[in-house]
Amino acid sequence: MPNFNLDNYETVEERLKVFWKENPKARINTEIVHMTDDGTCVTVRAEIYKMEVDARPVTTGIAQETKGQGGFANKDAWVENCETSAIGRALANWIYQGSNKARPSREEMSKVGNQNDRVKVEKKRPPIPTKEQKEAMNKVVDEMVAEPKKKNNASALKQLMSATVSDAEKLKEYQRDAYVECVSELKLPEEVEDWDNEQMTTFLDVFHKLVEKDKGLGDLNEVFVTEDITDKGGDDMGDEWKSNPATEAQLKWCKDIVAKATDKNIDGLAELKALYNGGDINGETASEIISNWNDKVK
Repeated sequence: MPNFNLDNYETVEERLKVFWKENPKARINTEIVHMTDDGTCVTVRAEIYKMEVDARPVTTGIAQETKGQGGFANKDAWVENCETSAIGRALANWIYQGSNKARPSREEMSKVGNQNDRVKVEKKRPPIPTKEQKEAMNKVVDEMVAEPKKKNNASALKQLMSATVSDAEKLKEYQRDAYVECVSELKLPEEVEDWDNEQMTTFLDVFHKLVEKDKGLGDLNEVFVTEDITDKGGDDMGDEWKSNPATEAQLKWCKDIVAKATDKNIDGLAELKALYNGGDINGETASEIISNWNDKVK
């Protein structure tokens, strides 16, 4: 579309002033000749009579406007704007285009300008990433598709506990009792490697309480908080506990479960007694009894 300057066009108001000055006895009629059912699109016809008593108009003009289209004026006043455009076209169809001015009204050309602005959308190419940016993006992608690092929760926990309790036998007793409590009462997963950071912290809290209760050791929170327990290495903890004999705490718990099951004569009592084997059980069997039967005898 050719370039244009709105200053080269007269407004309808400017041309009307000239019109009324030169034709004080004239009249202008406007009529809505069509409107959509929802009222958003309207068509207006304007008729200009040189004399008020004339039966036939000297010129006519017609315009159509749609709500929200063709300029800011149509946002709320599309009907009024349509009437103005129709009058402007009627004036232009007669002798009031304006001396040394182009024929369309300023209002009409404003709409064209707004539409032209909408279609001129500059498409910008995305910037080419630098070498450093490419390397950073590739690193992110590699991390997203990489195999997750293998956890070693048991060894991490064992290192923390070993730093607190030097006696190997006592260490095993505390960790077994803490494990039983966490799995049986706190419902942590039986597999230590399935624990998340919060569950590992729960285990350490239980272990800490057992140590304090038995030996009156001080607050061990500093040991647990300052270490990143997911990044430690070491020997596996789980299998070693389970193959050892059950602790006194486990045996007492299992004995209590068997006694309650006997009193209530619950289903599977014979299976439970065979598993208990008169108390001759290892840590793994004790954990199984506590995990599977404790809730049944409550």
